[in-house]
Amino acid sequence: MATCIGQTVFLKGTLSASEDIRIAGRVEGQIHLHEHVLTVQPTGELMAGILARSVIVEGAVRGDITAGQNIALQNTSSVTGKMAAPRIAISEGADFNGRVETSLPRG
Repeated sequence: MATCIGQTVFLKGTLSASEDIRIAGRVEGQIHLHEHVLTVQPTGELMAGILARSVIVEGAVRGDITAGQNIALQNTSSVTGKMAAPRIAISEGADFNGRVETSLPRG
């Protein structure tokens, strides 16, 4: 079960949690969910640097996204900034402007 930040909520500052978070509102600042999943819902608007295990974007993000496992941009998403993760998926229809960095395991 994820905690949801509702559509009418505006947060400014640093958001950190030890659980999955779903954001439908607006957040400005930094988001730290080292071992958890961040989902930006279609109504979500983030102007934030993001660090999480996994990030799913359905809304808008302006800022860098770093994920330990994966980043997924859905067809309703709009992202401006650098994305860094071992696996990145960008759905057809997603709006992305920025840079992608992936690292592959060495074997």
